[in-house]
Amino acid sequence: MMQPYSIFPPKSKPNGIVFNSPHSGTCLPEEFLQQISIDPVLLHYSGDVLVDRLIRNTPLFGATVFVNNYSRTYVDTNRSCHEIDPEMFHIPDQKNTFERTGKVRLGFGIFSRKSYQGQEIYRDKLPGAEINHRLDMIYRPVHHALGNLLDQCHQSHGFYLLLDCHSMPSYEFVNSGLSNTQQPDLIIGNCFNGSCRERVTQLVANYFTNHGLKVTYNIPYAGGFNTQTYGQPADNRNALQLEFSRALYMDEKTLKPHEGFSPLQSLLTGLSENLAGFFSSENSL
Repeated sequence: MMQPYSIFPPKSKPNGIVFNSPHSGTCLPEEFLQQISIDPVLLHYSGDVLVDRLIRNTPLFGATVFVNNYSRTYVDTNRSCHEIDPEMFHIPDQKNTFERTGKVRLGFGIFSRKSYQGQEIYRDKLPGAEINHRLDMIYRPVHHALGNLLDQCHQSHGFYLLLDCHSMPSYEFVNSGLSNTQQPDLIIGNCFNGSCRERVTQLVANYFTNHGLKVTYNIPYAGGFNTQTYGQPADNRNALQLEFSRALYMDEKTLKPHEGFSPLQSLLTGLSENLAGFFSSENSL
């Protein structure tokens, strides 16, 4: 079995900054492939392919990188463990323990029921035992490790900043009648100022704006489970969700990097350097 996550430690003086990519994993277990009725390649369009590579060099300036290895379709760790669609499973006695959130109703709970195109993923209902199997194999180990990492950062440095990195489809990919010029390059989610100190949010936003990106806040991505859970700014536990347009760095039809990939990768490496300087200076939290 593949390890549920990978941690890439700092390559210089460590700081309390963690770049996390919860949705870039592509591993799909063999038993899962036997359960589905669609081409598994389609499932990767729901993930954040290449985001793990975009943040690969951020440890050069003291940050830590945390990456999920399994596809979000199999287990989405950026969800509550109760965001489960009971109609996916043979579990008539447990329906009341689940949260039928908007994401679950759309088919994108902790276990995706639909592809990005709205196709049903599974041939049949799954056995109820599959729930704890996946939670125990992927979800719980990921959050145990990520939580411990963040606690260690807080203990060592007096703060942490979790940068939960994601990607969003471009307008033109979703609808050829729309223009990407109408779309932000980056949406920063801070749970409407509830997950991160305001000046840290502003520092990150200004960095990208000064490098030519169009930046907006919170709508429609205010911050998922990770940002909501690990962002406790009153205790110097900060979390931001960074949602980049895929048009910046990839061919969305092939999921391959294009000429914009290296510049964005360098920009994220530069963010790591910029934040390291900020937190090591007198402008501390």
